[in-house]
Amino acid sequence: MRRNVEPKVIPLPANRALYCCAIGTFVVASFLSLGPKATAQNPALGRSSRSVSQQSNNDARQIFESTCAACHGLDGRGGERGPNISTRPQVVQLSDRELGEILRTGRPAAGMPPFAALGNNSLKALLSYIRFLQGKDAATVLPGDASNGKALFFGKARCADCHMIQGRGGFLGSDLSDYGGALSAREIRRPIVAPAESANANKRMTTVRLRDSQQIAGVIRNEDNFSIQLQMLDGTFRFLSRADIAAVESSPEPIMPTNYGTLLTAPELDDLVKYLRTAARSEQKQRDDEWSEEE
Repeated sequence: MRRNVEPKVIPLPANRALYCCAIGTFVVASFLSLGPKATAQNPALGRSSRSVSQQSNNDARQIFESTCAACHGLDGRGGERGPNISTRPQVVQLSDRELGEILRTGRPAAGMPPFAALGNNSLKALLSYIRFLQGKDAATVLPGDASNGKALFFGKARCADCHMIQGRGGFLGSDLSDYGGALSAREIRRPIVAPAESANANKRMTTVRLRDSQQIAGVIRNEDNFSIQLQMLDGTFRFLSRADIAAVESSPEPIMPTNYGTLLTAPELDDLVKYLRTAARSEQKQRDDEWSEEE
């Protein structure tokens, strides 16, 4: 016979800081005392994640509901006391490392307490469940061949001319070691075939000609009325005084190639996306192993 369990009612302190402390204390106590089936499944979250076992998914959901739902909602889409962490781009695009650090250390200035006391295993489960709510199932089977994608990245596609992965590659573009782990396959592919829509669409190669006729090519990182900071192809920086500059010329084309949609076939794009996802998962596993050793 099923027993009706009366839900615990936590009074809301008038002071927000006291409320956050109460939530933090309640989270740890709840996690240590509740069994894996103590929280009934919310119909809105009735899907099962393929990234973890059903039992692990239940545990992760329970941690989320005890830890985060009071402020962010059961579906992660926000509430009166916390922002949307399910579909808000600023959160979705965070790397696993960045999001994990927020969970670990909190954001006290914004009213979010740290949850390091949950332990590494619970923090990993919580991170996985947040990714699940964001639609980023870690085990989603993608088309393509990661080894072919790696060959494309460092070869035909010339991605490594600007971007680095796991210590290999260029310096002008962003480091893509974590990139594929925080985005869906569609979100990875879109900036490749439609770079004009990406955040770096206005980043262009610039040539600075000095008064002594020397020419220096790179990407402008900072500039003001007196100087220009230029990052060159080898990753080094040059600080150039405007008094020494004769001319500054920027390429009309963005530094990100615009012809990948025709340069690469559809299967090759699948391979490249698969490699970016696989590399990010490998990076995440390495960090998980490091966390386990620290624990």
